[in-house]
Amino acid sequence: MSDPQFSARPEFNNRIVDELKRKFGFKKLTGKYMQQGKCPGCDKYTLWCLAERPMVVKCDRQDNCGYDESVRAILPDLFEDWSKRAPVTPDDPNATADAYLRGERGLDLTGLRGHFSQEHYHDNARGIGSATVRFPLPNNTWWERIIDRPGRFDRKARFKFGGSYAGHWWAHPLDGMDVLTGLDEVWLMEGIFDAAASRQNFPKGDAKLGVALRTAVSVMSTNNYPEHALAALADACAKSGRKGRPKLVFAYDVGPAGVAACKAHVKRAQIDGWDATAAQVRPDGEGTKLDWNDLALRHADWKDDAPGLRPFSETALQLYQWNGAVTLASTPREKARLIQKGPDGLRDLRSFEMRFDNRIYWVKSVFDKEDNSSDLSIEEIANCAFRILYRERDDAADETNYFIQIDFPGRQPTDKARFTAACCAASGEFKKRLFAFSGMWSGSQDQLDRLMRGQTRQLKTVEPLHFTGYSAKHKAWVLGDIAVRDGRVIPINKESCFDFGRHSVKLATTERLLTIDWDPDKADFSWLDDLWTAWGPRAMVTLGFFTMSLFAQQIRDAQISLAFLEITGPPGSGKTTLIEFCWRLLGRAKYEGTVPGGNTAAGMARTFQKVANLPVGLIEGERSKDQQNTRQRTFDWSELLVLYNGRSARTVGRKSGGTETFEPPFLGSIFLMQNERIDAVPAVLERLMSFHIDKAGWSPATKAAARRIEKYPIKDVSGYIVHATRSEERFLKAYFDRFAYHDEAMPRRVADLHNGRLIHNHSQLAAAVDALGQLLPVKREWIAETIKLIDWMALDRQHSTGADHPLVQRFWEQVDYLSSLETLNSTRPINQHRKPLEYVAISIPMYEEKCRNHGQQPVDSAQLHKLLPGSKRRKFIDKRMVNCSDGTARHCWLFEAGVPLAVGIDSADDVL
Repeated sequence: MSDPQFSARPEFNNRIVDELKRKFGFKKLTGKYMQQGKCPGCDKYTLWCLAERPMVVKCDRQDNCGYDESVRAILPDLFEDWSKRAPVTPDDPNATADAYLRGERGLDLTGLRGHFSQEHYHDNARGIGSATVRFPLPNNTWWERIIDRPGRFDRKARFKFGGSYAGHWWAHPLDGMDVLTGLDEVWLMEGIFDAAASRQNFPKGDAKLGVALRTAVSVMSTNNYPEHALAALADACAKSGRKGRPKLVFAYDVGPAGVAACKAHVKRAQIDGWDATAAQVRPDGEGTKLDWNDLALRHADWKDDAPGLRPFSETALQLYQWNGAVTLASTPREKARLIQKGPDGLRDLRSFEMRFDNRIYWVKSVFDKEDNSSDLSIEEIANCAFRILYRERDDAADETNYFIQIDFPGRQPTDKARFTAACCAASGEFKKRLFAFSGMWSGSQDQLDRLMRGQTRQLKTVEPLHFTGYSAKHKAWVLGDIAVRDGRVIPINKESCFDFGRHSVKLATTERLLTIDWDPDKADFSWLDDLWTAWGPRAMVTLGFFTMSLFAQQIRDAQISLAFLEITGPPGSGKTTLIEFCWRLLGRAKYEGTVPGGNTAAGMARTFQKVANLPVGLIEGERSKDQQNTRQRTFDWSELLVLYNGRSARTVGRKSGGTETFEPPFLGSIFLMQNERIDAVPAVLERLMSFHIDKAGWSPATKAAARRIEKYPIKDVSGYIVHATRSEERFLKAYFDRFAYHDEAMPRRVADLHNGRLIHNHSQLAAAVDALGQLLPVKREWIAETIKLIDWMALDRQHSTGADHPLVQRFWEQVDYLSSLETLNSTRPINQHRKPLEYVAISIPMYEEKCRNHGQQPVDSAQLHKLLPGSKRRKFIDKRMVNCSDGTARHCWLFEAGVPLAVGIDSADDVL
């Protein structure tokens, strides 16, 4: 009698069905099937899935498309935390384990109940735990599998500490020795789930129809030869009076370890008197990871009228044993004979390639007319074995490459390398490229063509990304060795790429900008208090901008533009410490930004293009070095204008005979960090959001907090970028809601603020700061104080846009202040001109002297020489000798007279 809960819907089955409908848009629900979903492999409405127990989603076009994906891979979030999906109750202490075995592994629990238990594992080092499902093993030991988000742990499964299962196997509780002795075959597999799933899916034995009686057991590890269990089975067979013993089929997982163990264990079993062979899903254990439990899940969802070979049909099992025989072949000739005849012994191949001992051979059937018989000619054509893993297709550059794995005999390590399409198409070029890795190709062009034809059939295509960060096409952040998509963290696979359903992507460059250490159970935001203590609202503005940068493309798509942040402050004010910490939050260590004047135009274009949904920092170089290096390029801040709307930083020509060009868009954000504000055209200044950091208000507490911020290691804080991007939906909802509020409220809050672009820009920043509350435990009073600073930033930018450079403004404020201290009879006035109502003549040395005498810090003279010719408030006339009011001649700067400012010189500093 089968388990009544096995055929019923799991507790969360309805949710799975709803998610699959949403994702694939199934149009037809008939009986037990969902049908006519949009296939991600071929974009046709040929997708189907079982509705009662959805395990696998498949395309009906198996020959032309072949899309086939497990539900747990499509919807991993629904299978991550089984304790939440099926919590235990006083009446059912095994509820979570039961749900996991049925829902995740597809197991019928008939006969298994009472022979496993739900336990708990706690990782003391990490401070995290999980429910487990535990199976007792012979020799008073056990094995358990972690079932709640197992990716958090170093290992997904573990054995009892100090216990030993060596020489034993796990058998299904219904498979006692009395059952085993009556079987035709015993399949030995690695895992308990593989054995249990295969056992329930084997065809029902029937001697009349030639269907073998078989079961499966688990040896737990390929390192474990079950000598004690086999001895007990042999003894039981002898006592039962049975003639002979069951045939042993060693069916280990794909890969080198499984293949090596199969060969060793089959040989040992045969020496011990057993009829033993092997079974493999693919010959030689090649191909992607597909274990017997995976096959069972596909078998459970197999449509009766589906084309192809049913995974657990008698024919399929014979094919797997033929694969095993091919794997066990001890000589090239033995293997060639098996391949030539095929699984049914009826095939008669005339010529084919063959892999043996990590070498490639070419086999030909040669007919001998004298003997009227045929023999095989076997020639080595490569001293290594190679396999195409995937195709790299770059549509933008119109380039195709192939990523190939190269395996060598003996202990030489495996290589993986990129081969161009030209290399794979020409025997001579392929030989050169392979030789770079110590491989030797001696085959012909025709042999290479046939090899490539076979290996490129239904080959996975991987798209190379030329930037680190967010790919809008794939709706995923590719951050180096991890990616974030739909709130899930996806590790890089063994082929160095990321699988996103039908799409696979990888970073085109080996450069890794980010080093991220993410642990969902160790989200520590203790640094937040130190950040506020050290820099107050300026820290929140910076953190808000960096966080907003992680969603730059989504924001530009909705709002057209994204403004730039400008941070100024004298050396030693702490702005570098703040910026470097924010970079560490994103996984970039010991980095501030790039000096735009120190790069070529092409270099800066690449800097802008190498990131997406990440900031680009433009920092100030040392002025003294800039002045000495007259060959250094002067960066034109007007180049930023096109980046405000995400347009291309540079147009390049394509490698073609035509006029095609390539204009990659700007996908990130920009911040500037300078000692003083930049001098640029009004259009650039309107796109900046600026604040100033100085040492005013510093105390021992702020200094200590800044020191602690400086010492936070990247491994403790770099998980922030994952935390933020996983919360995309929540953050963006809050951002857009608060933007609408601030865009309407800011002009009402700030008198005289009327510039629409500045309101838009600063509302974006205010919304980002507001939305930080969705990610971090930010205090409401912090947010309120920061919004006040942003309001002031908007008004200050409106005042400064179209006006003088801030240093020129400060200069004139100081001149007016010094002038206000003079009497009518002053002998050395700051304005040296004899007609002070018409002209202003300033001697820079006298200006500096008077500033120092009255407790003022004069503006740097080098900066004044650069900026004063552009003075707008008082129009610059010339630099020349002037006959001054005291009768002496001095070298002065001459300006037209203007109207003095009505505000004090310290007003801006007081606000900041």
